[in-house]
Amino acid sequence: MTTIYKEGAFHEEDWLRLEPEADLPDTGNILVPLPRFLEQAETFKARGAFGVVIEPADKVEPLADHLDGLPLIAVEFPSFADGRGFSAARILREQMGYRGDIRALGRYILDQVPLARRCGVSSFEISKPEVLKALKDGEWPEVTKYLQPVGTVEEIPEGTRPWARRSVRDLQEAAE
Repeated sequence: MTTIYKEGAFHEEDWLRLEPEADLPDTGNILVPLPRFLEQAETFKARGAFGVVIEPADKVEPLADHLDGLPLIAVEFPSFADGRGFSAARILREQMGYRGDIRALGRYILDQVPLARRCGVSSFEISKPEVLKALKDGEWPEVTKYLQPVGTVEEIPEGTRPWARRSVRDLQEAAE
């Protein structure tokens, strides 16, 4: 079982990460590498209970014709210093219009959780004990002023620079 953080709550889920050459199990939830999914898309769709894993070097655009049948896309963050997962999530949400679950996997840090959420990530596989503890303690290191607008969060301009943004939630809290 794996601890998943989604919509402010913790859940236990069981997903088997399928290796590129591994046999396809008959039952259970599986996470499939993108290249293998693209080669055998109809097989996986017929089986059901699957998600696709996006590695940092993968291009997400080939998934465009399959998004309606994908309940979960897992984006790998191999290191807290590797930001390609943020880009993959934004492309999936903003440019491709994906509405399913985008899950962060890997070695991200707590400070990146709100930023990933802002880029379209909707759930997090928690593998680092310090991230799990901080989220259970209610820590949420939200940044309320941004220099890069995104299309997944309601924001307003901040000051005279058109690219500077401010969270609408920050404005609402100030009014209270």
